[in-house]
Amino acid sequence: MKFQVNIHFLSLLFLVCGTTAMGQIGIETNAPKSILDVQASNAGSPAPTDGFLAPRIDILPVTNPGADQDGMISFLTTNKANHKKRHHYWDNSVSNWLPFGGEWLDGYNSDGEHLSYIKQAFAENQKDVVIQDNGWLGLGTDNPDESIEVKLPGDNDIQISSANAPNAPNFHFVTYNGTFASRDFLNDDDPIGSVAATAWDGSGESNIIASVTSKADGDHSSGNLPSKFDFSTTGVGFDNEADNGIEMTIEASGNIGIGVPDPTAFLEIKAGKSAAGSAPIKFKAGTNMTTPERGTFEYDGTHLYFTPDTERRILLKGLSDTANLTFIPLPPDITDEVNVTVNGATVGSSCECTPLAPINAGLTWSCYVSAANTATVRLTNIASSVIFPNTIDWKVSVVE
Repeated sequence: MKFQVNIHFLSLLFLVCGTTAMGQIGIETNAPKSILDVQASNAGSPAPTDGFLAPRIDILPVTNPGADQDGMISFLTTNKANHKKRHHYWDNSVSNWLPFGGEWLDGYNSDGEHLSYIKQAFAENQKDVVIQDNGWLGLGTDNPDESIEVKLPGDNDIQISSANAPNAPNFHFVTYNGTFASRDFLNDDDPIGSVAATAWDGSGESNIIASVTSKADGDHSSGNLPSKFDFSTTGVGFDNEADNGIEMTIEASGNIGIGVPDPTAFLEIKAGKSAAGSAPIKFKAGTNMTTPERGTFEYDGTHLYFTPDTERRILLKGLSDTANLTFIPLPPDITDEVNVTVNGATVGSSCECTPLAPINAGLTWSCYVSAANTATVRLTNIASSVIFPNTIDWKVSVVE
C-alpha cells in the first residue's frame, strides 16, 4: 500500500512539475531558474489562489523550535503578546520569532486605520510607536487622538534639552488663516496656540478644563500683529473651562485683567462678592521691611502702610459706628461726655461725630479716642440757661 501511494504521488508530481539534472523543481514551468521556481497560472491575470500559504497559526509555539528549524516560516493570524499579525521566521541565533521586514513595518489598528510601526519597541515593551498613513504620530498608542499623542503610564514627561544658552529650546506655535499654499492674516481673537489640560470625566476624556491660550488682540496686518494671553480654569461645579469665563488676560497694551476680559487699566480686578473669600484683593499680614522702599504697600496685621518716598506711612483707616446717646441736663458752660464703642480705634487717631437728628440750640460737640476701641463724644452748653439734650442717634467716625 505504501508503495502504491508513493507511485501515485510521484506521478502527480511529474505532471505538474518540471525537474532538471541539477535538482531544480519548477511548478507551472518546465525550465526552473532556481532550486524551486513557482510560476503564476497567468502572470497577466493571476488567479486569487496564485501564491504561497505558509502555515497559519493563532499563537506562536509554546515550545521554541531548535537549530534544525532556523529560518522556518509561519504566519501569525492575530496579535499575540509582543508579536503582531504578520509573517514570522525562527531565528535560532537569538532564540526568537522575528517579523519579516525592516525596523518599520506596515500594520493597522483596531479601527482598521493603516499605519507603520517600529517592531523593536513593540517586541521589547509591548508599546506602540506608530505613524498613521494620515501623518499622525502615536507614542505608546496605535490610535492617537491628536496629530501627536504620547500615551505611557507613570512618569510621562516631555523634555527639550539644549546646550546653547543664547539659542534655548522653544515650544513654537505657528498659525495662519487660509491654507499653507495661500496664507492670510489672523483676525481679532483668533487663537494662535494653546497649552490645554483635560481629565477623566467618569466615562471618557473631559472637555478642556484648564488652558493658557495665545490669541490675536485685534485684526492683523503687515507690521501690526498684536497678541494677548488668556488664562482659563474650571470652577467648582463645572466641567468646562468656558463655563465661567477667562480668569486672567494679558493684552497687547500690557493691561492685565483678573476676572475681567477687557481691562481698561494696567491692572483691573473683578468686583468682590458678599461670600467669604471673594474680596477683590487681600494682604497677608507680615513683617514690615527694615528699610522702607518707595512705592511699596505693607500690612503688619494692624495697619496698611504705603511708602511714597523714603518714609513709611499708615494709610488712612476709616472706622465708624452709630449709637443712641443720652446726656445729662447741662447748665451754662457745663460739659458732659458719653463713650461709644468703635472697634479698631486707637488712641491718637482723629475723631469726628455727627448728630443724626435735630439737636438743641446752644450746644456744641466734639469727640476724641479715649481708649482702644472707644471714642468719647463731648457735649457743651454755650447758652445762658440750662439745656436738656435730646436723646438721639450719633455717628462717630475715627480716621487713623
